[in-house]
Amino acid sequence: MKVTILGKNGLKTVDLNRRKAARERCLNCTGWYHKEVTNCTFTDCPLYSFRSGRGKQNAKTRSKAIREYCLWCMDGQAAEVTKCTSKDCSLFSYRQTKTDRSIEINSYRKK
Repeated sequence: MKVTILGKNGLKTVDLNRRKAARERCLNCTGWYHKEVTNCTFTDCPLYSFRSGRGKQNAKTRSKAIREYCLWCMDGQAAEVTKCTSKDCSLFSYRQTKTDRSIEINSYRKK
């Protein structure tokens, strides 16, 4: 799914899936320092196990972790997760059980 998210140098258009979305969120958290993602000490973060974006990952567990992270971000308020306005967050489309395709870019053009 092609979406526009916040990147190191501003907004960027990328092709995301849940695995890449979790990785992008971890990069955002560390200020886009790859080494910091690798050496992350926040073991209680729901995305911790998925921070590398590589290797074998359980898809259901990853989806649940994304929803848990969004719930944490919204201070435990499930209704606020649904109302989230952070459309440039890499997790936005995956914050609920069903993928939100409202921000998908259908006509993708390279510059």
